[in-house]
Amino acid sequence: MIEIIGVTKVFDNGKNKVKAIQDVSLNINKGEIYGIIGYSGAGKSTLIRCINLLERPTTGKIVFKGEDLTALREKDLRSRRKKIGMIFQHFNLFNSRNVYKNVAYPLRGSKLSKEEEKKRVLELLELVGLKDKVMAYPSELSGGQKQRVAIARALANNPEVLLCDEATSALDPKTTNSILELLRELKNKLNLTIVLITHEMSVIKQICDRVSVMEGGQIIEEGTVAQIFSQPIHETTKEFIDTTTNRGKIYEILNKEENIFNIKEEDVLARVAYIGESTTEALLSKGSRKYRIDASILYGNIEILGETPIGEMIILFSGERENIQSFINYFREKGLIVEVIDHEGSNSKVYTKCS
Repeated sequence: MIEIIGVTKVFDNGKNKVKAIQDVSLNINKGEIYGIIGYSGAGKSTLIRCINLLERPTTGKIVFKGEDLTALREKDLRSRRKKIGMIFQHFNLFNSRNVYKNVAYPLRGSKLSKEEEKKRVLELLELVGLKDKVMAYPSELSGGQKQRVAIARALANNPEVLLCDEATSALDPKTTNSILELLRELKNKLNLTIVLITHEMSVIKQICDRVSVMEGGQIIEEGTVAQIFSQPIHETTKEFIDTTTNRGKIYEILNKEENIFNIKEEDVLARVAYIGESTTEALLSKGSRKYRIDASILYGNIEILGETPIGEMIILFSGERENIQSFINYFREKGLIVEVIDHEGSNSKVYTKCS
């Protein structure tokens, strides 16, 4: 559906040049919800604005349905943009226009009759749950209602793609959940492809099929949400995931001088991640009996991402080192990811001394 090919964007004010995006390439499939996450300044907002050429790439191509948008004349580009809707963090509504006129705005010049326009606007407002707010003004709406108006407006021209630029960042958690669920419903009802950027991993976890992590204008990690959550590689990705779990708190406790878990030098501490069918097997109890060791769970978490269950535990193994190694091998043979944590010294670090 969308191909981003070698895109670089340089901002040049005549005195300084800032490379906001560096040689980014991505494929976004039809009908998926694709997330792009990164800290402020990572380049994610610039990247999403390059997709519909609100920012024109310095180099590279944006290919939409097989057509290079960067090669189009301005008139043709305006036509293609009608199939790429966009919503923003701060809604961008016209305060002087009521809800009806805000939603109808993109339809100007569409050659619809007044009756056809009215029918379309009312259909859209019903779709986002705001048919009773047709004559209200933005100042009379809550943040969530304003975003629903913005979504209806973005859908006015029947787009195939919806770009979401930090669409929930200005909303409270409850309203954020309702907007994300609305986007999921609209994706299914209208067969939309959705691309969203965010700095919140909880948003990625709730709604996305695949995700890219950005840092310094580059994509540093990419994969399905289940893959990224179960086996993150880059440190920045791990930091984002830690914000949605209590795993970071466990590491904080392990890093303290006080040994509240009573971990002995010969014990082995490990992070174990598992995905899919492995979450339903009693591997821990089976393995501890088979290899005659004690296994204490210091932390555990199970998520359902899409339709895929993934889990994670931090386990303290006590017993003969050879038996512990056999237990770890048993886990790995069953498809679990095992990373041993160095608990010696002042820092707890993940490494694979039992690999």
